[in-house]
Amino acid sequence: MSNQNEIDDILNEIKSKRKSENGDKKNNDILNSFTPPKKEKSKADDVFSNMKFDEKPTPKAADNHFDLISAPKNDFSNEIFTDDGGNKGSNNGRKKIIIITVAVILVIAIIAGVAFAITKNKNKEPETTAAPSTTTTTTEAVAKIVNPLTGEEAYNEKAVGKRPVACVVENSYPARPQWGIDDNTNSPDIILEGEVEGGETRMLWFYADYTSLPDQIGPMRSARPPYIRFSELFDSIFIHWGQSSTRDNYIGADTVFRTDNVDHINQMTYGGSLALFGRDSSRGVSSEHTGVLYGDKLAQAITEAKFRTDIDKSSFTNLTFNEKEQAVSNTKCDSFSFTFSSRTKTRDWAYNADDKMYHCTDYLTDVARKNLLVLYDDTEYVTKYNYKGTGKSETYCDYKLAGGSGKLLSLGTITEIKWSVENGVLSVKDTNGKSISLNTGRTWIGYGSANNGGTDKNNTPLENTSEQN
Repeated sequence: MSNQNEIDDILNEIKSKRKSENGDKKNNDILNSFTPPKKEKSKADDVFSNMKFDEKPTPKAADNHFDLISAPKNDFSNEIFTDDGGNKGSNNGRKKIIIITVAVILVIAIIAGVAFAITKNKNKEPETTAAPSTTTTTTEAVAKIVNPLTGEEAYNEKAVGKRPVACVVENSYPARPQWGIDDNTNSPDIILEGEVEGGETRMLWFYADYTSLPDQIGPMRSARPPYIRFSELFDSIFIHWGQSSTRDNYIGADTVFRTDNVDHINQMTYGGSLALFGRDSSRGVSSEHTGVLYGDKLAQAITEAKFRTDIDKSSFTNLTFNEKEQAVSNTKCDSFSFTFSSRTKTRDWAYNADDKMYHCTDYLTDVARKNLLVLYDDTEYVTKYNYKGTGKSETYCDYKLAGGSGKLLSLGTITEIKWSVENGVLSVKDTNGKSISLNTGRTWIGYGSANNGGTDKNNTPLENTSEQN
C-alpha cells in the first residue's frame, strides 16, 4: 500500500473514532492539529499562544533550524501524540500515527522557526543609529564684488581692499575738455569740485582701482590743503603736479603733506624710473594747461614708491548703495544750478530720464553722473603776499571740513542732507539723522561755501514739481 493510502486510512480511522467517542477532546485536538492551515499568515504572538511544548522548550537562537526539517530519525523520544491508554490499535496503526506526528512536527517546526525569528527581531534591542542632523547646511551668499566708490559690479577682484587714488585736475577754460573726464570705461568714480583761488575751481578725481585709469589724465595741477584733507577721508594716495607753499599765515599743501604723513606723488619732485608724467601740446594752449599723467604707469610707480596699498578701514569712508535704485524724495529736480561761492561761476546740470543720469556740458564735453552731492562748508580766504617773489599777492580759498547742510540729487529728485566728518570719515545723513545710501553709479560732489555766497537752485518749473503719493 502506498504511503498516501496509508495516510488516508489513518485519517478515516481517526474520523471514525471521533464519531464513536462523541467528540473526545484529545482526538478533536489531534484532528484540529491536522486541519490544513489557512493561507493568511498568523501573527507571531498567535502562533505561540496556540502551541504547547510540555517536554521541550523552544529551540535557542543558536540552533540550526535546517536540522529540524531533515529526514526523521528512528528515535521517537520527541514524539508529541500518544493514544489515550497506550494499548489501543496495532503497532502498524501506532506507526502510522508516528509518521503523521513527525509530519506535524515538521510543519510546527517551520512555523515555530519563522515565529521565533520574528520574535527575536521584535525583541531585539534596536540598533543605535545616528539621529538625522537637524542642522541645515546653508550656503552663504557670495559677497558681491563691487566698486566701493560707485557700488557697481564687474569690479576688479584684485583691487578689493586696496587704496584709491586722488588726482588733482585743472578746470580753467583752457583746460577743457579734460583728458579722461568722459572716458567710456574709466571715467572718475567720484569728481570733487571746489574753489581754489581767483574765482577758479579745481577738481579732485577719485579712482577706486588705480590699475584701471585712462591712458591719459589731465591737465594735472598743483595741490591745495582742502583737497588733501578731503582725499584723506578715503585713505587715498594723492597724485599732483606741484603744490602751494606755506608762507606767513597761510598754511600750504607742503605743510599738510608733512604733518598728515600723506602718501603722494608730485611731478615736480618725482624721481621714479618711469615716464609717469608728460605734456600734451596738441591743443595749442600755454604749457601750464598741458601737463598729463599716464594712467597705465601709475600702478608700477606706486609699487616702486613702496606705499601702503591696503585700505586702512578706520580712515576710509564706506559709502553705501541702494540694492534697487530709488528716488531720494518726492520733489522733482530735472534742472539744477550750483554756485560754489560769490566769486565763482555756476555749474548747470540737466536730468535725462532716458538714461537716468544728470548731464553737464560746462566742461566742453558731456559729463554724466548718477548722483549729485552738494556739500556746504565754512570757508576762509587767506592771502599770501609776494607770491613767488613777484611782489604780487594770491588769495586762497580754504575749506574747514566743518560739516553742514547740503543737497542730494538722483533719478530726477532732490532732498536736503546733513554732512559731517566723524572719526576721520565722511558721514552723510538726511535731516532726521538717518544715514543716506546712494544709487549705484558715479557721483559728482559740489564743494560750496556756506558763508561766502555758495548757492544752489532747483530750476525745475514749479508746475512740474509735485508730491508723489
